[in-house]
Amino acid sequence: MFLEDQNNTTQTYHRMSKVEVTIAICSHNRTEGLRDCLESLIRQEANGLFRFEIIVIHTGSRGTPEVIDEMSRNANCDVRGILQEHGGAVTARNRCITESRGEWIALFDDDQIAEPQWIRELWIVARDKNVKSVGGKLHLKLPDGCDRILTKRCRRMLGETVMWDSVQPYTRQEGPGSGNQMIHRDVFAKVGLYDQSFTLRGYDTDMYRRIREAGFVSWFSPKAIGYHVIPAERLHDDFFKETSLHNGWSFARRDLLEKGTVFASCTAIMRAAQALTVNTVRLWWTQCTGDREQILDGRIRLWRAEGYVRSVLYRLLPQVFPQTSFFKSYEFRAEKRFPPTNKKLDGGKA
Repeated sequence: MFLEDQNNTTQTYHRMSKVEVTIAICSHNRTEGLRDCLESLIRQEANGLFRFEIIVIHTGSRGTPEVIDEMSRNANCDVRGILQEHGGAVTARNRCITESRGEWIALFDDDQIAEPQWIRELWIVARDKNVKSVGGKLHLKLPDGCDRILTKRCRRMLGETVMWDSVQPYTRQEGPGSGNQMIHRDVFAKVGLYDQSFTLRGYDTDMYRRIREAGFVSWFSPKAIGYHVIPAERLHDDFFKETSLHNGWSFARRDLLEKGTVFASCTAIMRAAQALTVNTVRLWWTQCTGDREQILDGRIRLWRAEGYVRSVLYRLLPQVFPQTSFFKSYEFRAEKRFPPTNKKLDGGKA
C-alpha cells in the first residue's frame, strides 16, 4: 500500500482488502526452514477474530518460490511471495511493511516455528490492553542430541526472549524482537520504517527506542509462543563472539541516539572499567573451574563491553579510532553505505 512505485491496480486491490493482520517473513537461502515456518503459520487459529494473510519477502533462493507456491495451495489464507534480490535484511523488513494489506503487521522469521495460537494471543493482548505494539515469547529449539546447558546470557545471544509468565509492558531494557512482534501500521506512520543504516542486528532495538519515544507502550504476551531453530554452527564460540560484539555495538548506538554522547561516554567508561576488573577476574576464576558454559558466559560479557566501547569511540572520534582492521571482520559500518531511514507513512502512502 505504501510503495511509491505501485501501480493503480495494486493500490485499488489493497484498499479493498479485508485482511486485518499480515504475517510477514523475510527469507534468504533457507528453503527447508521456510517450509517448516510456513507449515506452522498457515495453521494459525484465529478463531474468527480476524482474517490474516502471509507474505514472504525473499531473494529468489533455489527452491524458495516453489515452497511458497506449495504452501499457498494448502493454506486457508492468502500466501504471497515477493521477490527482492538486493538490499539486505533491514530493507526486506521495510518491504514487509510496504507490501502488507493488514492494519497489523506481525513479524516472524524463516528459522522459527509458531504455536497454533501464536497470532491469536498477540491479537488478544493488543485488543485487551488497547495498545499498538505487542511481542511474544521465543524459545530455542537446539539441534537434536545437543545436551549443552546454556546460560541465560548465551540463550539470549541465540535469540531467546524474556521468559516472563504474565502479560505486562516491556521495559526500556527489555523490548520485543522483530522475530515475534505485531505492530499496528499507525506506529510506522508516526515513527517511520526500520533504519537501513543498521545491518544484521540492532535495527529492532532502534525501532523499539523510536516506538517508546513516540509514546507507544509495547506489551508482552507469554502465550504468543514461537521456537527459534538453532543450527549446530551457531553453537560455536565464533558465532557468540560476533553476536555479542554486534549486541554491544547496537546498544551503544541506542544510547547515543536516546541519551546523548555524555551518557554513552560515561557508560562506555564504566563498562570498560568493569570489564578490566570485575569481569576479567570472574572469567579467570571460571576458567580455573573448567565449566565450559560459564567460561563462554564470561567471554560474552567482555565481548559486549568491547562492542559498546568501540561503538562509542568510533562515533565520537572516528579519525582517532578508525578501527579499520576490526571493520574488515565485522559489518558494523553499514551507515557508511546506506542513509538512515527517516521515511514515515502518512495516510496509507509512503
